[in-house]
Amino acid sequence: MADEQRGEGIYPVGKAMIGIAWLFATACYFPPLDASAAGPGGRALFGVLAVVHAVECLFFFPVLRKSERPLVQELWHTFLFGIVHISTLRREQEGR
Repeated sequence: MADEQRGEGIYPVGKAMIGIAWLFATACYFPPLDASAAGPGGRALFGVLAVVHAVECLFFFPVLRKSERPLVQELWHTFLFGIVHISTLRREQEGR
């Protein structure tokens, strides 16, 4: 039981870390970060996040379709949080 509780706690942390990465990458398109040394790296990170998460949306589409929530919502969450959201969704589906 302790392992299950520990596993559930990692998903919010993962989502927070990915959210911070998205915020940083987006901020690199605006002053003052756009002209800083972090600007090009942040913009590259934005592109990598967008491509990888879009591929995840396509790859995990069958899992997303099985959700009780609207497909658009599941696609959006997968685009934002990737495999972390898919892992949460799979645990929900196994619990049913």
